[in-house]
Amino acid sequence: MNMAMRTRLLTSAAALAAALAATAGSARATDLTFVWHAGTCADALTTIAKDYPDKSVRIVPALVPYGPQWHDKIASEFAIQGDAFDFAMWDSQSTAEFAQHAVKLNDIFEKSSYLKADIFPAASLSRYGEYPDGSGQFFGLPANQDAYGLTYRKDLFEDPKEKEAFKAKYGRDLVVPQTYQDAKQVAEFFTRPEQGLYGWGQMGGRDYDFATTASNSFLWSFGGELYNPETMEVKGYLDSPASVDGVQAYVDMFKYGPPGSTNWGFDEVNTAIQQGQVAMAMQWFYFNGSNVDPKVSKFADKIAFGVLPGAIGRDKKFRRQFSVGGQGMGINKYSKKLPELTKFMEWYFQPEQQKRYAAVCQTGLKQVLESPDWQGLNSYNRQFSTALQYLNDYWHLPEYPVLLDELQQEISNAATGAKTVQQALSDAAEKNERTLQRAGYEIKRGDKTPEVPDEVISPVGVDAVVPVE
Repeated sequence: MNMAMRTRLLTSAAALAAALAATAGSARATDLTFVWHAGTCADALTTIAKDYPDKSVRIVPALVPYGPQWHDKIASEFAIQGDAFDFAMWDSQSTAEFAQHAVKLNDIFEKSSYLKADIFPAASLSRYGEYPDGSGQFFGLPANQDAYGLTYRKDLFEDPKEKEAFKAKYGRDLVVPQTYQDAKQVAEFFTRPEQGLYGWGQMGGRDYDFATTASNSFLWSFGGELYNPETMEVKGYLDSPASVDGVQAYVDMFKYGPPGSTNWGFDEVNTAIQQGQVAMAMQWFYFNGSNVDPKVSKFADKIAFGVLPGAIGRDKKFRRQFSVGGQGMGINKYSKKLPELTKFMEWYFQPEQQKRYAAVCQTGLKQVLESPDWQGLNSYNRQFSTALQYLNDYWHLPEYPVLLDELQQEISNAATGAKTVQQALSDAAEKNERTLQRAGYEIKRGDKTPEVPDEVISPVGVDAVVPVE
């Protein structure tokens, strides 16, 4: 081979290598990476995204277990203003913490021909993306709505012998409970350790938000509050008599749960449901797909769903409030791929894609939620749509992770009996106020605090039990 020919070949090879490298670089540049916790909903998003028409864009999941690892993966990347991920799903209460690192979506709403605020229910958009509350500024879209719900064994509730025995013992019919007072009796009735059956399952674990999402649902229903958002007072609110009543009711329900349930997370609750170990359980709607899957659940055909009970508080008012779950979808403002992200989100939040998502998880798209077909997609959407009316949430403050850990520690202490409920809540209130003061909040102490905080903070109490089907 002469020198000229060799030179031409080498030049051609170099040009080809450069072209391939440029092509590879281009492909990498259009990878859109998202962070979420591993599970059914993340899998659904990934599967749907494979049908995205723009094949120059690839949606790449970066999944971690549910819990602190998931939150910390997002927080640590934001802390260095990094772009290792382009968008993420985070808990509703994390919006306050992450908003400063997220793209303000109002700008996208103004420019996009489809992606507008009004394609989502106003309450859902606010719940999963608004910060500060009531500001009209949005940093997340309601990608995956969720709520606490009631799961129960319909074979037990519909058994004529069980009905007869219950009525003989308690003087009333065996029905799905509308109040925690009723739920306590039903749980007591079905607690039969010698048969491997227990009346109630709930989370009590120290990790992440396991114990507090459950205990808060009791606390709010009895008229308690975590704090006063106007005055920033925690003392007298978190440890108010009504709050103590609620958390005491939560702690008491462990008497009717399997041994060790004070350390349970959602996996253990699911296992108890799927093995028929509990007559009733409070669990996220998120998990209902697996709980009625006969490949996973031995009792799939015996499980039914309802809305969590409320409670009659010390002021004789009835309230039904429980924890919101689910996540908003936010964009990392340090990502260099905003145009590609916007186009993908415009496609992903179209009804066709969201109907597919809604078959296994809970969409936030109004058009799908209002569709007559939606409630018939599975055996629990009807109850879920009702549950959305009764949601409440943690603090929407940037200090949420610290406040949560402090409350988790003390609720765990109460659940395990290490402290009385009163002492645990008083200690949590002391810690939470100290955290807020260190963060620069002014605590405006009032002359007195209410016995039932709900009476002065967004009151929801009514004079009679309002039943749901």
